[in-house]
Amino acid sequence: MKQTFKLFQIGLRQITYDGMLLVLLAAPFLFGLMVKMGLPNADAWLYQHWAFSIKPWYSLADGMMMTLTSMLLSMVSAFLLLEERDEGTGAYYQITPLEGYSYLVARIGLPMVWSFLCMMIVTMLFGIANLTFLQIIAAGLISTLTGAALAMMVVSLAGNRVEGLAISKLATLNVLGLLMAWFVPMPYQYLGAFLPGYWIGEIVQQGVNWSSFLAGFMMCIAWIIAFTRKFLRKI
Repeated sequence: MKQTFKLFQIGLRQITYDGMLLVLLAAPFLFGLMVKMGLPNADAWLYQHWAFSIKPWYSLADGMMMTLTSMLLSMVSAFLLLEERDEGTGAYYQITPLEGYSYLVARIGLPMVWSFLCMMIVTMLFGIANLTFLQIIAAGLISTLTGAALAMMVVSLAGNRVEGLAISKLATLNVLGLLMAWFVPMPYQYLGAFLPGYWIGEIVQQGVNWSSFLAGFMMCIAWIIAFTRKFLRKI
């Protein structure tokens, strides 16, 4: 475990040398600030001029903030893995005690713990929907696992960092699941149930329903297992 933490620290140092990854680390806080400052002012303006309020969609904004926080931070892990593959250091780690799952814990598992903490901070600081603490925890756990799944999807499908940039755009489909929970009528919205973002939308919109939480949790685990197996076959 000590070596796993050491590899995690090496990854942190590598990130400081990459401007794009540093921007991704800061992006959730910038997006949260935009939500906190922009939407209430937009709501006041719309209500004053058009007698229309966007407050019913505030929880959607908070759900989007949680989802994007994990997605953006997971891409940092994915691009770091792809960079190590391009440079050959990833292959080197496979002949050390850090091979296989230990390597993934250092590059995906520990960063996702950091992602969860960042998501909590961002939501607490910039959330505008007055979600309950239980909603934040439940949606945040699914969002964090979604980030891990998306990171594994990118590194298992991409052959290098350039391909990773293109494949990472597929991660935005998860946001589609979140939107379907809000705007697609029943029962058609269940077409998005295979996307973890759909279950985040269910929780922030309707509260913590444990069946929804478990469904989202199991969907994330299924994604993680499938793409992890594919990744380990490639290395």
